[in-house]
Amino acid sequence: MNGTSVRYDFFLDAMLMAMKKIRAYTADFSSYEQFTQDQLVKDAVIRNFEIMGESVKHIPFSFQRKNKQLPWNHMLALRNFIVHEFFDVDDEVLWEIIQTDLARNIADLEEVVTRK
Repeated sequence: MNGTSVRYDFFLDAMLMAMKKIRAYTADFSSYEQFTQDQLVKDAVIRNFEIMGESVKHIPFSFQRKNKQLPWNHMLALRNFIVHEFFDVDDEVLWEIIQTDLARNIADLEEVVTRK
């Protein structure tokens, strides 16, 4: 492995860890209402979405193009929105991502990290 890949391996691992933390933090919630009532969990989830998006910025575009199964641009866009519009973060959007996309994204990223 060359120096460049070592550097972005760290960010792939950080992304995967952030995704798994979000899943763990929300595992006991069976409804959107439960999620919105727990401010501590929401804050932790938001922070980990930020970490995911920030990590994307350090993954080379050539690597992203080879691994199109991951929504690189969407993760970065969500991070940018959270960071710059933090008073207007839509809990429903976060919950929808957690419920519909997160498990698949974890599986896809695990596959990418294993293949590397």
